[in-house]
Amino acid sequence: MAVSERESMSSISVAKKSSLILVVDDSKYMRFKLRQSLESDGYTVIEAENGLQALAIYEQLQPEIILMDCIMPLMDGFTACTKLQELPGGDRVPVIMITSLDDDKDVDLAFEAGATDYITKPIHWAVLRHRVRRLLYTRHTEASLDMSEAFTRTLINYALDGIITINARGVIQSLNPAAIRIFGYTSGDVIGQDIKMLMPRFYSEYGSYPAVGKPTGENLGAGAIREVTGCRKDGSTLTIELTISEFYFGERWLFTVILRDITERKRAKEALLESEERYRALTENTYDLISEISNDGRFLYTSPNYKDVLGYEPGELINRSVVDFVHQEDYPALRASFRRVFEHYALGQVIYRFMHKNGELLWFESTGKNYRTATDESRVVFVSRDITERQRYAETIRHQAFHDAVTGLPNRMLFKDRLTLAMAHAKRNKQMLGVLFLDLDRFKIVNDTLGHDVGDQLLKSVARRLTNYVREDDTIARFGGDEFTVLLPEITQAESVAKIAQKILEAIREPFNIDDHELYIATSIGIALYPNDGEDAETLLKNADTAMYRAKEKGKNNYQLYTPAMNARAFERLAMENGLRRALERGEFLVYYQPKVNINTGKIVGMEALVRWQTPDRGLIPPGEFIPLAEDTGLIVPIGEWVLRTACTQNKAWQDAGFTPMRVAVNLSARQFQLQDLVGVVSRVLKDTGLDPQWLELEITESVAMQNAEYAVKMLHELKEMGIQLAIDDFGTGYSSLSYLKRFPINKLKIDKSFVNEIGTALDNSAIASTVIVLGQSLKLGVVAEGVETEEQFDFLRLHQCDEMQGYLFGKPVPPEKFEKLLEQDVGGIINESVKISKGGH
Repeated sequence: MAVSERESMSSISVAKKSSLILVVDDSKYMRFKLRQSLESDGYTVIEAENGLQALAIYEQLQPEIILMDCIMPLMDGFTACTKLQELPGGDRVPVIMITSLDDDKDVDLAFEAGATDYITKPIHWAVLRHRVRRLLYTRHTEASLDMSEAFTRTLINYALDGIITINARGVIQSLNPAAIRIFGYTSGDVIGQDIKMLMPRFYSEYGSYPAVGKPTGENLGAGAIREVTGCRKDGSTLTIELTISEFYFGERWLFTVILRDITERKRAKEALLESEERYRALTENTYDLISEISNDGRFLYTSPNYKDVLGYEPGELINRSVVDFVHQEDYPALRASFRRVFEHYALGQVIYRFMHKNGELLWFESTGKNYRTATDESRVVFVSRDITERQRYAETIRHQAFHDAVTGLPNRMLFKDRLTLAMAHAKRNKQMLGVLFLDLDRFKIVNDTLGHDVGDQLLKSVARRLTNYVREDDTIARFGGDEFTVLLPEITQAESVAKIAQKILEAIREPFNIDDHELYIATSIGIALYPNDGEDAETLLKNADTAMYRAKEKGKNNYQLYTPAMNARAFERLAMENGLRRALERGEFLVYYQPKVNINTGKIVGMEALVRWQTPDRGLIPPGEFIPLAEDTGLIVPIGEWVLRTACTQNKAWQDAGFTPMRVAVNLSARQFQLQDLVGVVSRVLKDTGLDPQWLELEITESVAMQNAEYAVKMLHELKEMGIQLAIDDFGTGYSSLSYLKRFPINKLKIDKSFVNEIGTALDNSAIASTVIVLGQSLKLGVVAEGVETEEQFDFLRLHQCDEMQGYLFGKPVPPEKFEKLLEQDVGGIINESVKISKGGH
């Protein structure tokens, strides 16, 4: 028997033992005979009476072959066979139709319905036996081929490598999904195209194919791995590693190209080579010293620049112990570092001194990392840097860390450290110490107007003056911005601290001459004493700061000793500040007007606009309480603009109502006057309100004008050119010189009320008031006296021909509606009525 025959018989034998056959016939006898015949051959048989049962059994048990009668009730064999083809796998199950002997029509219908074969009645059992065996063998062979094909298809479709089939002429026949991913083309793009479409230099890089016939193994280099250059659909190139194998199919030779994208692998290899070259270049050319140290502390490698930095030739240190060259004081730290690096694989940092070949000790900073060789030896790579120069500057750096860069004084950090030490010393020795907290008044105006360079020079000058008024053991610090602190240890009584504070006040009041500018500032000082006002540094400083703010509230340019009540005042100040920030948007501000009277006619010739704050909880707050706070916080700028706009609007309304036009005077705060766009603000307000500029008078205090006299001259000229009247308020309290007074384009001088109040009193500063009047007359300026409250003051000022007066004698500041009544009553002159006014009710 031939081998193929033996294999066939073996397959048939296996089929008989494992095959399930479905017999479908409406005749019970016929089903019995068929079962008897088939089971005698070793098959497993199941039965169905009609086509409907047959389909249900097929879906449940999946028989390998079906014997089915053509004619049956409910559903005949033809219909059942047709429907079987529609079920999953039904078209692959062999069906033998049982027909009548001479019924050709049934045979045709059977094959049209999808039958595989037929057998006629009466059944020839030997024929049936052979047909069943043949069909089962065919069925099993097809299943085996299907499995093999599915397995091969899975391998090809899910392979990570690309697989391409080409013919002898290099035309692409097929390609798998991996090849599609590698090149970016679809199968439709490349099937039927030359392999050169994917690998343009395929033939030159791999070997050429003969034009006709089967290539030989030598042509192919079968099994050899080659590299070629590929081209993706997007135009980018890639490196391909491939092999080719041949196979014969359909009377022709085909070739399988198995390929792999090795672009990244090749790049990684090139990067590794580049990294090695870079490492070599770094170690040979870097300024840092690189060395390799054995686990017993000997040099195994030193970079070439050891000669440039330390004077040692290459190889001169090899196998020498590191500790032989390290300063003995630094050896313990270095040895501990070696231990850490061998235990933890990395070293943070170690600083030590290493001996130059000439014997000089240089400072080095090193980091290290442990690694193991292929022979499992432990070694350390050290990277070291010469930090000798850095160490020399270490003291300078430490000084800068604890001192102010501008003034050179101790900074906040060093001051707190010294204060803590001084308090500990005072506690041990049961002594007192004092802390002064200084804030420079009007410094921000100088800094913002003249620039930071001038501001820095002013801070330096202040620092020098402070140094002259303290003892050698005292500490002066710049705490930040325009704040200074003074530590006065070992004091015996509070009066000593107060005397020093007073000297500092007087020193700071003296003018500072910086870059052709004569600058006037002042300072507010808060004083806190240990142990009464605090037993730790933070508390003492906080209380000194609180006292300093109290000094500001009291008009600045003074000192205040801390009292516990000030804390409540500080909280009150914070609450007021929060209320002040919301007051403008809530409409809580009011403008009151106080009349200005011509001394000759007795008539009202103008009024001063004065802001008031009407709060819902505290009622009317006097300006002296909230204006300084508004100045400190910067809120004075929007408040001042609102007052200006309100006053101009009201004045224009009175003019439109038929009242005699007169000027309204509005005070400009220091912050407002220093605004870069002050002229623009005033111009915009006048335009919006429609008030003629000649009916607006702006007042600035003498101290504000002299804060930066050159700026004041420029700004006042710009305002003057608009047609606005200008006045110097509180004249006599500042430091203006006659030369600057003549340069200011002003119209009036206002005598400060402090001088007016003293007319006719024991202090009697009437000489100052009369001098101001004479000065104004000589400069052809109008003179206004404010704060006139008594007939004696009135008589004195009229006698010396003061032009205008204002004060409670003529009328206190009142709301617009009440001021309007004053205007209506001002027929014969307000002076004749005012002198009869009681001096009470101010």
